[in-house]
Order: sequence, then C-alpha cells, then structure tokens
Amino acid sequence: MSDIKWEPYVPRCPQLRIRHTSCCREYELASEGGLYFVLRPTADGGHEATARRLFAEAVQVYVHLAFQHRCDR
Repeated sequence: MSDIKWEPYVPRCPQLRIRHTSCCREYELASEGGLYFVLRPTADGGHEATARRLFAEAVQVYVHLAFQHRCDR
C-alpha cells in the first residue's frame, strides 16, 4: 500500500464523522456522505485525506497506516 496519495482535506458535506482514531491521533478513519477516508494532520493545523472509498477499502488503508506508524508520543 505504498501508493497511498494524500490531498488537502476539503469538506464535501456538512457532517464529518470520525469513526476511529489511532493511538496518538496520527490517523483518523472518517466518513462524509456515505464514503470513507483516512485523515492525518498537517504541520499548518489542517488535514490531508486519502481518496474517498467504500468502508471495507478505507478500513484496509486505515489499518495499514495505523499499524505501520511509530508512535512518538
């Protein structure tokens, strides 16, 4: 899964839901409008997001990222 592309997070509907957060808040599984994606914070206080996908696909990306990162906190 090294081909994960990150883009600036742009809300697409008024209701963002965070479904799960990694241990140190490095990654969050989120949903908007029935599609799921992973969020991560940026240095400027914003967020980046992966592509929006169906739940099962987004969970695979989230699990991959959450288990591969090193928690420095």
